[in-house]
Amino acid sequence: MEATPYCRVTEKPIESVPVPNYTDVEHGTWKLLLDKALGLVEGRACAPFIEGTRLIDFPRDRIPALRDVSARLQGATGWKLTRVEGLVHPTDFFKLLARKIFPSTDFIRKREDLDYTPAPDMFHDLFGHTPLLTNPDFTEFFEAFGKYGALAADKYPETHPVHAQLQRIYWFTVEFGLINTPQGLRAYGSGSCSSPEEMQHCVSDKCRKHPFDLTIMSERDFDIWHLQHDVFVIDSFQQLGREFRDWAQKHVGAPD
Repeated sequence: MEATPYCRVTEKPIESVPVPNYTDVEHGTWKLLLDKALGLVEGRACAPFIEGTRLIDFPRDRIPALRDVSARLQGATGWKLTRVEGLVHPTDFFKLLARKIFPSTDFIRKREDLDYTPAPDMFHDLFGHTPLLTNPDFTEFFEAFGKYGALAADKYPETHPVHAQLQRIYWFTVEFGLINTPQGLRAYGSGSCSSPEEMQHCVSDKCRKHPFDLTIMSERDFDIWHLQHDVFVIDSFQQLGREFRDWAQKHVGAPD
């Protein structure tokens, strides 16, 4: 099996990063994705996610500039974006999160990948991730995840099981987590909310729902190539942060 081709992170002020000269087809792909996603998240995504999409106010007819989305995040929670060329190595990723920085690509997927793409693109990064980066309760957990992930990278060799455990927890929370709400089960995971097919699937009876349990979650393997058939349900972002910190202190140690 070939190694994952991670990209290097070269940080520049997001305001100075040139905006790509997107084609009309690429702008059209963004519009198709956004229109479909916004039509599906109502009644399926949690209220903080939907509120985040409204706060960021993604343009409907063109691809947004990263610097504009970053400015909205900074105004809401102090987070900001940095531009990357693709999948970031976990160690670099965690260290960015620990500094309240989220790495985003600035290229859009192909038309044939409208429903789902396993590779990161800017629609997944922006629409999937940034709405919850406007929510203080979620970002408190996300920053803690970065700090503990960075600590694990510095403390343990790459072969240590804690690294795989952290990746599984990330997958089943940040990417594909569900949350209990007074209105019923809702999605908060970026992979679910940015994939029309996954968005409909995750709240349906075809997807098995499990109580939130970090011990079980950290040992369960996942598949990036197919719809998720097992998801975990939290009661609140406060619970997510509290229980993750308890787990991480036992398995990683206390960050500075």
